[in-house]
Amino acid sequence: MTDLAFADFFAAERDDNPYWNESAWFSVTLPERRIHGLIQHYFRPNMGMLNGGPVLWDPSGRYQWNCLHYDWAHLQAMPATAAKFDMEARNSLSCRMIEPLSRYKLDYDRDGLFFDLTWTAIGPIHQLRTGEAGQAATAKFHLEQPGRMTGTLRCKGEEFAVDCLSLRDCSYGARDYESLACGGYFWGIAQDRAYHAIVMGEGREARCIGGFIWKDGVLSSLVSGRREVLEWGEDGPSRIRFEASDALGRELLAVAEIDPGLIFTGYTDHTVVWSLMRWDWDDMELWGDNQEFCPADRFRRIARGEIAPGAPA
Repeated sequence: MTDLAFADFFAAERDDNPYWNESAWFSVTLPERRIHGLIQHYFRPNMGMLNGGPVLWDPSGRYQWNCLHYDWAHLQAMPATAAKFDMEARNSLSCRMIEPLSRYKLDYDRDGLFFDLTWTAIGPIHQLRTGEAGQAATAKFHLEQPGRMTGTLRCKGEEFAVDCLSLRDCSYGARDYESLACGGYFWGIAQDRAYHAIVMGEGREARCIGGFIWKDGVLSSLVSGRREVLEWGEDGPSRIRFEASDALGRELLAVAEIDPGLIFTGYTDHTVVWSLMRWDWDDMELWGDNQEFCPADRFRRIARGEIAPGAPA
C-alpha cells in the first residue's frame, strides 16, 4: 500500500478548477437496530469550502427532517490548517489519521448525537478504475477499503457500543455531477471477505463498471458483472441479485435485501436513496449499503408518482 501513501493527503496534482473535490467517507451500522449512517467530509479547496458531516437513520425516518440525525453542512469555511485527514469542521466533526492508510479517528458532538469512533482496516485498498467518462468526471482518483468501526455512539440519550464492519472511500478530482446518470454503488462485508461494485442503468438490469472481490486474503478487480432488480420498493430496488467475475476468474453470486433507506439530497443536483443492505453470499451473511443515485429531476418525477422506479429515462 506504500504506493498509495499520497491518498492520505491533498492531491499534489490539483488544478485551479473551482469544482476540484477532496473527499473522505466512512459507514457506520448497528444492524440489529437497522440503524445506518454515513460520516463524510469533502473539501472544495479552490472555493475555500469544507462540506459534509454525519447522517444517521433507521426505518422510523427517511428524510432530512425526520431521520435520527442530519448534520450535512454546506458552506463551512475550510480551516486554514486543515489537512485531508487532520481537520475539525465548524459542525464539530473531526477526522484524524492515526496510522497511514489503515486507521482513522472520528469524533463529533452536536444536537443530541455524540460519537468517539475509530476505523481500522481489515483488508487491502482497492483503487477504482472504471474507464467510464461519467465516473471520471466525478473522481479522477477513487479508492475503497474494508474495515471495522469501533467505539461509542450516543443518539437521543441512548448509548451504543459500536463494533461493526465498515467500508470507507476516498477520492479527489474535479467533481462535475452534471454528467451523472442512474445507477447503484453497493457493497457487503464479512470478517474475512468483501466486495464492492458500481453499476450503471435505470432499469431492471444494470451493468457493472467497476469494483472488487476480496476473499481468501486476495483482492482483485471486477472485470464483468450484472445487477438484476428482483423487487422494487417505493423509491428504488428492495431486492437484487448480483453476479460478477474478477480478474482472477473468481465468480460471485449474491442476493441482497435492501431497506427503504434515506432520501439523501446533500449533493443537490442528484438524489441518492442510501440504504442498509443484508447480503447472502455463499450462505454467508454480509452487511453493507446501497447508494442508488439518479439526477434530481428524475427522482422528483419518481417521488411525484409520474414514473415508477426503474422506468426508462
